[in-house]
Amino acid sequence: MPSYSPDFMPVESLWRWLREDVTYHHCYTTAEDLLHTVSEFTARINQCPMTIADRLWVKDSLIDEEEIVRVIKQPKLE
Repeated sequence: MPSYSPDFMPVESLWRWLREDVTYHHCYTTAEDLLHTVSEFTARINQCPMTIADRLWVKDSLIDEEEIVRVIKQPKLE
């Protein structure tokens, strides 16, 4: 396993999930507003442990179809 493997680190998925639900396309006026929304997010996801397990399950192998999309060669700029 490489020293940095986000596909194998569940916390990376948690951060992505938090950003999708809390900060994408929204700018909070105060830090307190942001913290309140993060607290609400935490309370909401903790109500359904199976959803957390499904979303944050550590991958033990890579899915070929996903990896193909990640490594498609970009055209060279000339």
